[in-house]
Amino acid sequence: MLIQLLTHKYPGMRLWLSQRLTALVMAIYIVSLVILLLVVQPFGNATWQENYAAWYEFSSAIWFRLATLLFFMCLFMHAWLGVSDVLKDYVFNKVLRAYLQMAVDIVLVVYLFWLVYILWNI
Repeated sequence: MLIQLLTHKYPGMRLWLSQRLTALVMAIYIVSLVILLLVVQPFGNATWQENYAAWYEFSSAIWFRLATLLFFMCLFMHAWLGVSDVLKDYVFNKVLRAYLQMAVDIVLVVYLFWLVYILWNI
């Protein structure tokens, strides 16, 4: 049944499923991050130097960087799919819709490169 839904007979089903899976990954990341922040507690009543060191130690682990990169990649894909659907529904001029979609695509790619730069230059 699921295989039939993901074929070319129902072209929007893959996009719908992709958006739901990205939402699931983002929800798991947020819940895990909240639990981890409550357990580790890199914030507190210490001086700003000690707080900075605690946050740096918390966010510089490679697993945290990769999980954060996965979260934002899912977020950008989720946003791309959502904006694409909104543009298809509300912008009837195909040329304008193409330009708006291209602008969104460029912004999301720039954000992704910026994120990689931030994560690997901590």
